Amino acid sequence: MFALFSRILKLSGRYKGRIQGAVVCAFLESILSKMPIFLAFVVLSGFAAGTLTGQTCLYVGLGLGASVLVQMLVHYLSDSLQSAAGYLMFADKRMELGGHLRKLPMGYFTSGNIGKISSVLSTDMVFIEEVAMSTLGNMISYLLSALVLLVFMFYLNWQLGLIAAVVTILAWLVSKGMNKVSLREAAGRQEQSERLTDAVLSFVEGIGVIKSYNLLGEKSEELTGNFKQSRNTSLAFERKMTPWTMGLNILYGIGIAAIFGLAIFLEQNGGLSLAYVLGVLLFVFDLFGPLKALYGEASRLTVMNAALDRIEAVLDEPELPDTGKQHLPVQAQPGQPEVQFSDVAFAYQDKEVLHHISFA
Repeated sequence: MFALFSRILKLSGRYKGRIQGAVVCAFLESILSKMPIFLAFVVLSGFAAGTLTGQTCLYVGLGLGASVLVQMLVHYLSDSLQSAAGYLMFADKRMELGGHLRKLPMGYFTSGNIGKISSVLSTDMVFIEEVAMSTLGNMISYLLSALVLLVFMFYLNWQLGLIAAVVTILAWLVSKGMNKVSLREAAGRQEQSERLTDAVLSFVEGIGVIKSYNLLGEKSEELTGNFKQSRNTSLAFERKMTPWTMGLNILYGIGIAAIFGLAIFLEQNGGLSLAYVLGVLLFVFDLFGPLKALYGEASRLTVMNAALDRIEAVLDEPELPDTGKQHLPVQAQPGQPEVQFSDVAFAYQDKEVLHHISFA
């Protein structure tokens, strides 16, 4: 997962600062979202100790209002920074792709790559800039929030913190297996998207010929088959991911029950005060929330990784060599042709079809 984060940061180039700023804002938002629980803990602790006053309640109310206002601000900044970074980054990437495509040999376009190019532009880039980039900062903030909550559990009681740490490690191990499956299946899902795009383009471009030769039934069946295959591929992806997600949810449930049960046991034996038990009761149901959200969004990163592979595959196609030393003059001299071919050959990939062509 860290490798995927690093990859998108390297790709972001000059917009890296926006993503890093979005991460900071998302982390602050995550911390502020827990402030109502913390303030409730303060009120309950004061109530249990008999030290709660009207002034304390006033300060708690003001703090709650301030935290909501600041949370609204950082949420706006986080969304603005990371979403804008995605659109700006891929605006540059589309310009780069356009400049690259005009330097590729014609054989690349006639060998069935139109569907790949269209899929990269209409599916892969759109998914990353609209979906993956909008959640990238949030996912990093989930990770940092999980660490903060883990430290808080150790502060309450080291035994409670130990259970939380064990559950966190087990969840990480399960997520590694889930990410391997997701990476493998995401590649097939994006390839099927390419095949579907190619089939749609072929059908639309050849609709005149299809109708002229009464091939509509055959070609429509082929196109329908591609739509069905895309549906089946997407459903298979979800079926293979569901058991892993279910396993993580069961693990979180066991961890929550164990922490709360131990807190009650410690309170009954004098190892934990009532105020701390109330604090555990407030925090325990949100303790694994960041991890749950993080691994729930992880499949988006794996699809993003497959999409980036396909984008880079197109950009890595070798361009035609530009090693000529002569240049076209600004204005042709009298009697001199503006365009002249001298001993030129033309080939479709490796097959040369025109030889030694010279004309002006």
